[in-house]
Amino acid sequence: MKYGLCVLYLFFSILGLTFMKCGSMESRKVIFQILQVKVTLFSLMGYFFYMISFLLYTFVITKFDLSYIIPLLGGVINILIFVIGIGVFHEKFTVYSIIGCFCIVIGILFMNMK
Repeated sequence: MKYGLCVLYLFFSILGLTFMKCGSMESRKVIFQILQVKVTLFSLMGYFFYMISFLLYTFVITKFDLSYIIPLLGGVINILIFVIGIGVFHEKFTVYSIIGCFCIVIGILFMNMK
């Protein structure tokens, strides 16, 4: 059950961030604007998904040790968003970004060694 909450949290966080990025693209129809932030249908969906992920996050942190779950989930989100940025948004990557991903994985492993 508690690992299922983690998976749902990851899913909605990544979905929210991806939709917010999609909503910020120039070709999207702007519904309204707040302080030079253009709000589109996609960005509203992203905010909604991210809000769900925040609520799930509050449940997740009550089920695990903070020193274990926060680095783990943060690292997984960073790596998955990196992959989505390359695959969906055609963002550039470098050798250094790949090395950074490996450092995240190694750091998580070291932090959680018994």
